[in-house]
Amino acid sequence: MTSPNSGGSKNRTTQIALIGGSGRMGRAIISVLSASSRSTLSASVVSGGSVFLGMDSGLHSGVKQNGVNFSSDIEAAVAAADCVIDFSTHQNLETTVQACLTHKKPVVVGTTGLTEIQKESLRIAARDIAIVYSPNMSIGVNLLFKLTEIAAKVMGEISDIEIQDIHHRHKKDAPSGTAEKLKNILLETLGRNEKNVVHGRHGILKERDPKEIGIHTLRAGEVIGDHTVYFFTPEERIEITHKAQDRKTFAVGAVHAAEFLAGRKPGLYDMFAVLGL
Repeated sequence: MTSPNSGGSKNRTTQIALIGGSGRMGRAIISVLSASSRSTLSASVVSGGSVFLGMDSGLHSGVKQNGVNFSSDIEAAVAAADCVIDFSTHQNLETTVQACLTHKKPVVVGTTGLTEIQKESLRIAARDIAIVYSPNMSIGVNLLFKLTEIAAKVMGEISDIEIQDIHHRHKKDAPSGTAEKLKNILLETLGRNEKNVVHGRHGILKERDPKEIGIHTLRAGEVIGDHTVYFFTPEERIEITHKAQDRKTFAVGAVHAAEFLAGRKPGLYDMFAVLGL
C-alpha cells in the first residue's frame, strides 16, 4: 500500500460520484454527504434496470431533497466528479474502475467479496489512479486491525487465536471481508500461512495445533457487524472487539477516504493511510 504523503490541498467541496446509491450503504453515504461541509454528492448511479431511476436520491435516503436524481450514466457521473465511491456489487467493479481510468479519477472501493483476480486488477489500476481499497471503511474497525497487529506481536506466539464474525442473515460472503483482513494481519505478523487456518470445527478433533487460527462465522438477525479477535493463554484471555451500531460508521469512513484521495498521486492506499495509522 502507498504511504499517505503528498495530497492536494482542498479549496472547495469535494464532488463525489456514488456508484450503488440505492442500497443500504449508498443511502448511508448520501445521508452523511447531506450534512457535510467538505463534500457534495454530485451523482448517484444505479443499474439501468433499477426501479429507482429518476428518483431524488436524497428523498430515497430519508434526508431532504437534494436535486441529485438516480442515473445509470456512470461515464457522465465519473467525468464530472472529483472522486468516486463504489458500494455497488463486485460484478460491477470492472465497469467502475474502467470509467475511473478513462477519466483519471480516484476511487474508493468499499465493495466486499472481491476475488483475487479483482484485487490484482485494483493493484494494476493503481499505477494510473489513486485508489483506496479496504474490506471495512469504519474508523473503529481499522483501529481493530491495528490493535490486532500489536497484540499479535506481543501475544501471538504464546496464545491460541480465534476470530469471530457476526453479521445479519442477508450477508452473502463468509467469512466477512473484515474477518479475512484480520486473518491476513495475523498470518503476516506471525509468519504463518493458510494451512494454519481452520474454518469452524465439528466432529472428533485432535488436540489443537499451537499455530492454528480459528475463524467462526455467524449469520443471524439484523446484526450490522460484530468482530472479535481472541488471544487465549493458560492464565488469561484478551478480547479485541468492534461492534457496529449504525451503518453510518462505514459511510463516514468512506467519505473521509474520498476526501483524502482528491488530488492524491496514483497508488493503492488503505484506511491506515487515510487515518495516518
